Parts: sequence; C-alpha cells; structure tokens
Amino acid sequence: MDRPSDHHEYVQVLGLAGGRRVFRWIRSDHISGPTNFAAYKVGVPASNGSGDLGELLSTPLVLGPNVATTQTFITIGSFATETEAEACLKYVKSKFARTMLGVLKITQHNPAKVWKYVPLQDFSSNSDIDWSKSIPEIDQQLYAKYQLDADEIDFIESHVKPME
Repeated sequence: MDRPSDHHEYVQVLGLAGGRRVFRWIRSDHISGPTNFAAYKVGVPASNGSGDLGELLSTPLVLGPNVATTQTFITIGSFATETEAEACLKYVKSKFARTMLGVLKITQHNPAKVWKYVPLQDFSSNSDIDWSKSIPEIDQQLYAKYQLDADEIDFIESHVKPME
C-alpha cells in the first residue's frame, strides 16, 4: 500500500491482514509509540510457536525508525544504526538466545517477561562478540562468553534447530 498523499504526516505500521504480514500507513497524530519508536529495532511476533525449547521464531525482522507495529508484534532494542539492529537480529536467531528464551516461554505467547533470562548484549562495534560472523559462529562466541561446558553445548546443538 502506498503512502497517502494528503497534507498529513504518516508512519508505516507492521501488522497482520488475512493472516499475512503487511505494512500499512497511519496518520502520525494517531500514534503514541514506545520509547524505541524513533530508533531501529527488531520486530518479533507477540505469539509464536508452542513454547518448545529453542523453537524457531516466526521471521523476526529489523524495523526502521518511525515504523510502528500493531499489538500482534513486540519490538526488541532501540538502536541508532541499522548495523546494531542487524546484530540484534542475529542474536535473536541464535540457538543460545532461543534456548534462554525457552526457559520461561512455555506457551505460544511471547511477552517481554519471557525474555528475562536472555542476556543483554552490546551490539555495537565495541562488543565482545563479533556480530559480522555467521549465526553458528556467533553461537560459538556466546558459548565461550558464558562458559558453557561441553554437555551444555551438546544439549543446545542437538535440541535447537538453526535459524538463518
């Protein structure tokens, strides 16, 4: 859908229509966004899967500044650059982060509180994780950072499917 061409300011909104993800436009004076509204962020479904450990997340994506979502999505992070948001997206897709999410996520619902045990990271170029690497390589860095032993790594690697 194209942006309306009247005299009002509009913002893009990610939502669902007919079970499909769509972007629509809404007048900006109808929006009262969260604190990360004007920043880059990662959008994930507010409801996803069944609560299985390490389950795949339904296509998380980077959203730009001044892009809103309906309540069918939650957003993660507040980043000044798209590069940092892309790093966060890789983290959200990692086996490590999805395993930590699975500690509290026991249903399809994906509210902020179930992310409690997913450690915060520095997604900037100053990070102790090299976010330019592939997701499997990022997982290896995270295993080392959090000093997981061989049994813990084997458990995650054998029970959690990769996301690309």
